[in-house]
Amino acid sequence: MNFGKPEIFHSGDKFRGYVVERLLGNGSLGAVYLVRHELLDTVYALKALFPDVAKENSDYVKRFLREAKIATRIRHPNLVAVHDCGFDEARGIYFIVMDYVSGGDLRQALAFAGKFAPARAVEVVLQVASALDAAQEYHVVHRDIKPENIMIQPDGTVKLVDLGIAKADGLRDSLCTEAESVFGTPAYVAPEQALDASAVDVRADIYSLGVVLFEMIAGKVPYDGPNAPQILVQTLSSDPFPDIRDINPEVDSALATVIRRMCVKECDRRIATPAALIAEFAKIGYHLKTRPAGEVKFDRSADSAPTLVSMRSLLQKSAASPDDNADPLAYETQDVEIQDFVNRLKRRKRMRRLASWAVMAVAAIAALLVFAWLVGAI
Repeated sequence: MNFGKPEIFHSGDKFRGYVVERLLGNGSLGAVYLVRHELLDTVYALKALFPDVAKENSDYVKRFLREAKIATRIRHPNLVAVHDCGFDEARGIYFIVMDYVSGGDLRQALAFAGKFAPARAVEVVLQVASALDAAQEYHVVHRDIKPENIMIQPDGTVKLVDLGIAKADGLRDSLCTEAESVFGTPAYVAPEQALDASAVDVRADIYSLGVVLFEMIAGKVPYDGPNAPQILVQTLSSDPFPDIRDINPEVDSALATVIRRMCVKECDRRIATPAALIAEFAKIGYHLKTRPAGEVKFDRSADSAPTLVSMRSLLQKSAASPDDNADPLAYETQDVEIQDFVNRLKRRKRMRRLASWAVMAVAAIAALLVFAWLVGAI
């Protein structure tokens, strides 16, 4: 899906010392390509902003460059590193070259697994918390922690992505023009962030991360609804945050307590920092594991577009289900691109069903006409 935009690159194109291998994914603002460094034979992800988007709204350019500036300022094994950034006058595009994460995102993993074992879920959260701890040293708040922004490599290493809407005090004056906007995704946004995104600190990220942990273990988010306002009404209500044991009674009480402390609606009562969160998990037996760092070499068998990966996982999950009546397309996600793809498949499925019914109806009418003709002939 290209949102009606022309392709920026094609397979085989050469760009600033890189060879474009294929499109990884795109959206309404830009596209991401898998590229190979010509000399190093190492693969990266190249994110490019559509030229007409850059011309229409300078704020998109500022957000795009903001992501690069923040990412280069913070180096951490659980953050996607940016290696290059700039404007190419010949093509008229702004671009960022960053780490390529081949394993897919947490949303895709959840689409396949349904939910995670608590130990595995906490392992993911600890790595994200470690990345947030590094970001906090630079006074950076992510503001959009959700499964789509948590990438998981094949070796289990977690990478937090999309710092484009992060709040960084040092960059605020020159780059942030949307300070009063409500950033974040409704199901994961903290109450104080829903009211005023410009005033949030890292505790808003801890709340969102707690919602992600809740979802990984319970298989569903704590607050859901048909639209954003109905979700935010629940988030902003005076009712306490749900106890995960009401959905999954097997969750250890100590872990359930930590989740609720991550998601206390009053931010001053919430676990205050990522470092404190890591320490709380250590108290109940969960520890952050160190993983060896390594670059990604070029591999033509690497995963392609995220939508394809998630749909493949979804269909595998459906095929493995013992329920013959299960609908393989009964799938909802916050990812607009994936959901649009699923909706198109649903429409095709309905059209095939309607066509089948129409054929059967025509056949039945024809049979009745033949029968009537035979009866009349007799």
